[in-house]
Amino acid sequence: MALQHDRWILWLAPAMIAGAAAWLLWPCDPPAWVGPVGFATAAASAVALNAWPWRRQRFFSRAIAAGLALISAVCLGATAAQLRTGLLAHVTYDGGDAPVPLEGWVLANDPGETGPRLRILVRGIEGVAAPPRIVRVSVSDTGVLTPGRGARCRAVLGPPSGPLAPGGYDFARRAYFENLSATGFAFGRCRPALFEPPPRWIDRQVLALAAMRSDLSATIVAAAPGRGGALAAALVTGDRSPIDSDTNDALRDSGLGHLVSVSGIHMGVVGGLVFAALVWTLSLIAPIALRLPVKKIAALGALIALGLYLTISGTSVPALRAFVMACVAFGAILLDRPAISMRGLALAALLVTLLFPESVLEPGFQMSFAATMALVALFEILKRGPHEPALPTPGPVIGLLNWATRSLGAVLLISLVAGLATDPFALYHFQRFSLYALPANLIVAPIMSFLVAPAACAAAVLAPFGLADPALEFMASALDLVVAVGGVFGERPEAVRASPRPPDGAFLLCVGALLWACLWRGRLRWGGLLLLAASAALYAAAPRPLAAFDAELRALFVRGESGWMLLARPGRSTYARDRLGAMLGVGPIMAERLPLPQGCGDDLCLIDGDGEMKLAVVRNEPGFEGACVAGAIVLTRLKAPDNYRVRCGLVALMEGENLARQGGAMIYRAPDGFRIERSVRPATARPWTPRAAALQE
Repeated sequence: MALQHDRWILWLAPAMIAGAAAWLLWPCDPPAWVGPVGFATAAASAVALNAWPWRRQRFFSRAIAAGLALISAVCLGATAAQLRTGLLAHVTYDGGDAPVPLEGWVLANDPGETGPRLRILVRGIEGVAAPPRIVRVSVSDTGVLTPGRGARCRAVLGPPSGPLAPGGYDFARRAYFENLSATGFAFGRCRPALFEPPPRWIDRQVLALAAMRSDLSATIVAAAPGRGGALAAALVTGDRSPIDSDTNDALRDSGLGHLVSVSGIHMGVVGGLVFAALVWTLSLIAPIALRLPVKKIAALGALIALGLYLTISGTSVPALRAFVMACVAFGAILLDRPAISMRGLALAALLVTLLFPESVLEPGFQMSFAATMALVALFEILKRGPHEPALPTPGPVIGLLNWATRSLGAVLLISLVAGLATDPFALYHFQRFSLYALPANLIVAPIMSFLVAPAACAAAVLAPFGLADPALEFMASALDLVVAVGGVFGERPEAVRASPRPPDGAFLLCVGALLWACLWRGRLRWGGLLLLAASAALYAAAPRPLAAFDAELRALFVRGESGWMLLARPGRSTYARDRLGAMLGVGPIMAERLPLPQGCGDDLCLIDGDGEMKLAVVRNEPGFEGACVAGAIVLTRLKAPDNYRVRCGLVALMEGENLARQGGAMIYRAPDGFRIERSVRPATARPWTPRAAALQE
């Protein structure tokens, strides 16, 4: 146990993350006093018990104190989530089905599946006394509407959508913490308008920054047109609107999608490059190198550079999270502490959870910390011991070969470990596995580190003198190579494999296995294999759904005797089909080849599923008569006749209002019939689920 005496404290970060996640996932708001009182009580008890003078029970008192400290961390995470929710409190806007005139200023242009989406700071909505603060409107074309400009639209607005299916991504929760109160679509094009600046000072600064970022993005694209220039604009300013959908798909399917959004890898490359350049430059200046702490000056310069990069890139939550982690690493250098350590990573996780507790449920947060934690654990394992003798210095040729071998091996090992650490999270959140992610990242990593990042820094230095175009062109050319690599791997038909979504229990066991293997030392790490085996067994034994559908019945998957069948609504958008299919382990290519269910007409679809399941989809009013079958499950966006379920002896009836409030569902076989899991449970009542709250009332 002596080997683990300083590792117990590392578990405070996972405990705090668990507390924040539990508070956010709870069906209803817990009592306001639970978190603060629990934290104060557990923390005070842990301190008192740790100071207990009775020596004979020292081990047991410390063990109990450690447990109380973990409880206090859980309560602190819950308190942080509670405070953050209260600080961002706003009312979700439900505008109905009628279009309304909308005026405001464009904050951002978010690329969407079927076209651009304008994020608008609302100036006013006709007929609404208290309009929402920020809305997002899908448009066919942005035209001249760039961030910072006024816009006038005629749009249908509604509350942000919740999970597509049980266990799906909850966009409504994310929108709440982004102050996004409504989403919708515009009729026709939004027109430019000239308004006076917003009355609030902070709003004027946000719009000025958005306009500056848009101008910078346009300048980069103009200096280096093409896919490489569009990707360069996204890396520098965070504006992804210039990237075409084919490039996005190729990067995502090849496992390079993380390069598109500004996050940890970009902060790490920029900060590391600036730090190394400053250390190298200042070390060549003898008066500075001999009199001043060069590494600390370089760390301070790297922090300033990262602060500027954070501001230019749009201060998104992933970028802010990465900036906090970088501050901890460079702050350790300023305090003469190791920059790479498990304690530093735990401190970064604690700070991020305190500042942005909602991010603990985001895939980016989980995958970033998982990869970093695994790499730090690898660094600890491979680190040379203090008493281990150094190897003799080889000659220049052998030394060069050794350096090249070690460098290549290190890149391979780092990519392999980071990939293995993040794969469980990708499987849980996206239900997809990129077969070529490892080779694609191995090829792209040196391009990003040795070509793209130096060119970006050179462009930043030369920009004030009007000489940035050659550096931007070189950066875009290097990024063209990145896009080409993504196309080679991502466009292969076997590039992406879909797997069914793991149960929550299996996912938590897998996360526990990763934490156990990384946070402990020595042979105790191998205990994580037991948790991993239990996770795999639970995943393998998990029941598979018989049917799945979304709230608007855009896609309905039904499992028959010969496999899956798909009933999809015609249209350009395949989002519902692709996301539901991924949760079931059906990839987009496979979904396109699935057969239609038999027995479908204009008014009604009667589908015989596996396990004697009878499913009826009513499309028009006359279909209710044919769907009146005992033991059937009826789905419809219409309002069913009064007493329809009892009169027909249905197993379940999910009609228009019920579908709108509780969302889609997955149907499972149960010992007593069928079990139906809904996206939003009736008891759910959180600030970001107004429809569920209305249902409860």
